[in-house]
Amino acid sequence: MRFSQIRLYASSIAKLEATSKPTCDLNPACCKVVPCCMKGLINYSSQPALLCEVEPSVWSRVVKYSKYRPIPLSIENFLHHGEEATPRVSYNFLRREIPTRLAGVLLEFSFLPPILQKQTAIQAVRDEHLETFQDLLAFPNNASDADLESFSEALTNTRLRHTDTVQKTAEAVMKMKFEMIDQKLEVDQGIETAVQYFLDRLYMTKISLSMLTNQHLYVHGGNIAKPRHVGQIDPHCDVVAEIRRAYSKAARLCDQHYGTHPEINLVYSNRAEASDDPILFAYVSSHLHHMFFEVFKNSMRATVERSKEGNMAKLEVRVSKTDTDITIKISDLGGGIPRSQMSNLFKYMYTSAGRVGKAHADAVKSSSIPPMAGLGYGLPLSRLYARYFQGDLDISSMHGVGTDCFIYLRSMQDKAPEQIPVFSKNTSKKYREK
Repeated sequence: MRFSQIRLYASSIAKLEATSKPTCDLNPACCKVVPCCMKGLINYSSQPALLCEVEPSVWSRVVKYSKYRPIPLSIENFLHHGEEATPRVSYNFLRREIPTRLAGVLLEFSFLPPILQKQTAIQAVRDEHLETFQDLLAFPNNASDADLESFSEALTNTRLRHTDTVQKTAEAVMKMKFEMIDQKLEVDQGIETAVQYFLDRLYMTKISLSMLTNQHLYVHGGNIAKPRHVGQIDPHCDVVAEIRRAYSKAARLCDQHYGTHPEINLVYSNRAEASDDPILFAYVSSHLHHMFFEVFKNSMRATVERSKEGNMAKLEVRVSKTDTDITIKISDLGGGIPRSQMSNLFKYMYTSAGRVGKAHADAVKSSSIPPMAGLGYGLPLSRLYARYFQGDLDISSMHGVGTDCFIYLRSMQDKAPEQIPVFSKNTSKKYREK
């Protein structure tokens, strides 16, 4: 037998063996590949995923869309679209973009540890994301006027469907934690880090989903936007005014809990325009409010509780704008945070008042007024809001003295594209490495 014939024969045998092997469709619930490529995460078992099985025809579309890359939009893009684009342009973009952003997250639910997958709330959140994915793909490529109207209704339903995503997921994570404690299982570093990684990506996807749906509904769907706003974006958002608004809200809440609150000393400088000009830029004011309110809550709680030892210090706030950035520094003299706890500040199972316990979780759930220290989601979510448009949130502390929180924002709208999760072949490796 000639060498070429031998090579052809070997190639034919290899192809036959390849076609006879089971293929992986990235669905652990029915995967026949052993070991499954989606198993072996941390030290989890190789049992099938506990999430309910999805119809193969639906799951194949999820896998297909997970291979597309989402298109991040800058604040400038959102403003231009809101002022120039038509409902049909928005329809054509969102009909593909939203399923693309959801597909990766849908796959990542299967990477979670079984003890979290089996929680009813996490299954509900996965199913809600799957429902939105299917709803939007059901619309035709060439939309009629009736389709455009129905699309706005579908986006309204999407917004309602995902309203409680954070609360439901928090409930699932807390139940997982307490269940592991009851079973005397250690919440090891690997599980905690993998869950943290997933929640960051899930919640960033939720922020982007809310942004896309709200922009369409406020610009094209009949929702009434605030004066001067383009959808959710205020082209002339006043940073100092938003700080004062968030401070006032936090002060009222502090009064309800402690009967008093610290005063504020606010200084700002505008190095991009005239020094005494207001600090204005294009931004989503509700995102700013969320960040400022959460930081003020933490600073006020620490300051009031420390003031029992003496006079109550003021909160010091300084704002600076340059050609590229806006930086907000919020400082308190509330005693600071021990260095050993600094790495916990952005963990979802930890609050600035300490690790979340069952008694604290029950008290938060049954309270008639919002707590000053909740379930440990305030700072992590605030950092995601800051990072969404390429900013950041960081904290430094001097234990025994106080804490400084820095919020960094892009002052140029064309330099502030969305920062959104991208699913790739390496994503599962990220979970295995956690």
